[in-house]
Amino acid sequence: MFTRTTHSFATALVVAALAAPGCGKPKGETTAPDANKPADAPQVADKPARIYQDPPPPTEPREVQFPDLQKIQTKNGLEIYVVENHEVPLISAQLVIKAGTMDDEQLAEMTASMLGEGTKTRTKAKIDEEIEFVGGSLGAGAGVHDTSVYTQVLKRDIKLALTLMADEVVNPAFPPAALDKLKEKAKTGLKAMKSNSDVLADALFDMAAYPAGHPYGRSLPTEARIDAVTVDAVKKFHDTFYRSNNSYLILSGDVTVAEAEKLGNEVFAKWKPIEGQAPSNPLNGFKSYKHPPKLIVHLVNRPGSAQSDIRIGNLALARKNPEWIKLDLASDILGGGSTGRLFLDVREEKGLTYGIYTKMEPGVAPGTWRIWTKTKTASTGEMLKAVFGHINKMRDTDVTAKEFEDVTREAIGSFPLSIETADQVAGRVRTILTYGLPADYYKTYRDEVRKVQIADMKTMSRKFMNDVPVVVVVGRADKTEQQIKDALPDATIVHYDTDLKCLEKDTTFCAANHALAAAGAAPAPAPAPAK
Repeated sequence: MFTRTTHSFATALVVAALAAPGCGKPKGETTAPDANKPADAPQVADKPARIYQDPPPPTEPREVQFPDLQKIQTKNGLEIYVVENHEVPLISAQLVIKAGTMDDEQLAEMTASMLGEGTKTRTKAKIDEEIEFVGGSLGAGAGVHDTSVYTQVLKRDIKLALTLMADEVVNPAFPPAALDKLKEKAKTGLKAMKSNSDVLADALFDMAAYPAGHPYGRSLPTEARIDAVTVDAVKKFHDTFYRSNNSYLILSGDVTVAEAEKLGNEVFAKWKPIEGQAPSNPLNGFKSYKHPPKLIVHLVNRPGSAQSDIRIGNLALARKNPEWIKLDLASDILGGGSTGRLFLDVREEKGLTYGIYTKMEPGVAPGTWRIWTKTKTASTGEMLKAVFGHINKMRDTDVTAKEFEDVTREAIGSFPLSIETADQVAGRVRTILTYGLPADYYKTYRDEVRKVQIADMKTMSRKFMNDVPVVVVVGRADKTEQQIKDALPDATIVHYDTDLKCLEKDTTFCAANHALAAAGAAPAPAPAPAK
């Protein structure tokens, strides 16, 4: 009661103050004379305007050294990467298996989820109880390129956590009842995906950007594909990929190399390696990538939508490409946040959206660069014109010195915040290993940013921000189609429903992967590493 009463009293004082004569007037404006005040009353001079000093200029960023990355290997071929940080007695561990959704979307996700459903020696409840008792965490998830099992515990509990991790990975039980629940959950999630305009826009963009059958651009799953997953199929996927020499362990935090080697050899001793060669990387089957031959707008008709979801972009470059940092800076100038050109113009000046940003999607093969935004249905055409205008401006004119200085200072200054914790460092190490970056990538990152020249911004824009991009619009076709024709008169419009099924009789310009799925074809076979 005391707090509430005090607050009410303070509020009353503020209200009274705001009601006082002259309150809230523009700077320099005086209050009109009070007719009831005696003529001989003393006059009170206006207070001088308050002057605020400019903030001091930023100082030079402090030197921050990314920790040394040390590597050892267990007797059965498991690679262990150790990043020592002894400031706090905490250890983050990531066990990464080199198999992800690009190998098999349904099996990769189901296998990872089933790891936590119990082992041949422990029930799910027992695993949960043991890790929670020490205040730790243990989880697993499948990404595009690989699958990770992760934990974070105090140093004294690391052996227990790794023992539970090893038990899940080496001895999973794969109970059929748990798989049935996961399949039902996946089908419920599929319905949610199809009702989400963001998911539809991103999925169709990838389908249109990549060649037929490419793992980065698959169509949405179907209930039939989910139902087709069996326990035997999960076991086969696990037996094929979950092997000691097809995995690596990252230990980051209060641990030494000697401790890591001892733990690895003890805890993972029973894990068997692959005999012979590991399965081929599915990305190896795609040796060339092409941009659209002409401007095509992929339009998803979503009746009842109050707005249009828009994606505009193209295939760009692989994560390990040495020009990644340059393009990342150019992309941030255009749409990296609230100071990007798109945000300042399209949102702040034109009022066409609440948010508009650029995004670079990393990949072992070429990733994508795209612009992400939403707008009211009635302003779809105006939004398309505005975005294309900004792409052309980035391609045709140099950025300003201030824009370049701001974006490079932000990249250099914010970097230390991304490597503060053991988890963050482990994540950076995983990025290095997943995408094949140089071992010293993050040690030299800020130096590489400093090497970038202002002229590189225009060069990167012309090279990786195409003037004939992939365009996806999800919204009401009856309200947006004519707007698209008016804004982009040279474009061909291709129509889809909310299952991302192409509705054209001539499928020449349909998103390649949908045409492939409709034909029941299998993904393309495996190829030389993508450039």
